[in-house]
Amino acid sequence: MSEEQKPVAQPNAEAEKDVQNVLAELKGENEVPANDTEKKETEDAEEARIVEAAAKLGEKSEKAEEQKESKTQESRYDNRGREGRFNRRNNAKFDPSTQQVTDDPVQIRKQVEFYFSDSNLPMDKFLFSKVGGSANRAVPLELLHSFKRMRRFQPFSAVVEALKSSETLELTDNDTSVRRKTPLPETVSQTHDHNVVKVFEDQAMSRSVYAKGFGDEEPTTQLDIEAFFAPYGPVNAIRLRRAYDKTFKGSVFVEFESEEKQKAFLALDPKPQWKGQDLLIKSKKDYCDEKVREIEAGRVKPSGSRGRGGFQRGRGRSRGRGGNRGQDNRDWRERRAADQKNGFNDKKSEPKEERSEVQKDARGVPIVQSTAETGQKRAAEDEANGDHPSKKVDAKE
Repeated sequence: MSEEQKPVAQPNAEAEKDVQNVLAELKGENEVPANDTEKKETEDAEEARIVEAAAKLGEKSEKAEEQKESKTQESRYDNRGREGRFNRRNNAKFDPSTQQVTDDPVQIRKQVEFYFSDSNLPMDKFLFSKVGGSANRAVPLELLHSFKRMRRFQPFSAVVEALKSSETLELTDNDTSVRRKTPLPETVSQTHDHNVVKVFEDQAMSRSVYAKGFGDEEPTTQLDIEAFFAPYGPVNAIRLRRAYDKTFKGSVFVEFESEEKQKAFLALDPKPQWKGQDLLIKSKKDYCDEKVREIEAGRVKPSGSRGRGGFQRGRGRSRGRGGNRGQDNRDWRERRAADQKNGFNDKKSEPKEERSEVQKDARGVPIVQSTAETGQKRAAEDEANGDHPSKKVDAKE
């Protein structure tokens, strides 16, 4: 088994154990107070304890996820033990703590319903694992309340009350957990599958747009962009597009509620501006189709260049117009003589290669290399004479 294929250790196993311990503790029975005053004080103290425990639980989960992500990237991008080849820092700057604390039931329902929606759940590996796909297992509210974007909803009882009137979710286990009223289709397995993600992404393609020109990321950029598109909604999801190190690329994919809303947004004249600057706006399908054409024309290099035959890299292999000659065992002098004889154009002596398919990620977006990434990989190839793991530029926010 190669270094790239070795399973990565699960650093969040301890955090998962903490989750179960905290939730078990929260479900414990409390002694009944002697009177209403003592009962009220006990309930207040219990709620404060739940909020504090949930916050600590969220912090542990976040640290575990960061460690897991770091180790995964190290395994993929630096399995030869060399330092400084790639920037593995998480450069995302989003900070939801800037939002005001509120008990607004509309905002609470909107956030939790998004977590369980078709636009998010199939793509959210952590929450998907808790739900179990079509098994539709209930998720503890304490766990949801530990999420960064949920902590501003206080008190905890406000979250419970808001979800009682949800049209898509239902409370279970004495109002301590929540699940979808309509489970995911039975075709969705209990394990996260990129093919399933692609099905949901394809369904959303016709109602999605691509927009570029949002500049560098600030702690409130995600929230600011959500507010920017709100007048043209309703919107199902807004995803900031990021590089492999989570740096914001200045562009987003926006999924509207319907295809009609998407078409209405694309038809706006004049086009909406971001802080007085013009945006590049087009449908997501047009964006993906253009990337495919650019890759096929050779104007854009696919990330990793992994074709059907796998990697063919190293100093002894050609990267020129003739393509990959890993299957040509002739000496280079023989190949040169044959090229000279054919005028360096008609390469009838060489078998024609089958055209490689354009690689796409789980969201159906063509995977391409950035200019900086191309330079880094070329330097790495010059340094080491061997295969190198591929990496995708696009990543989920």
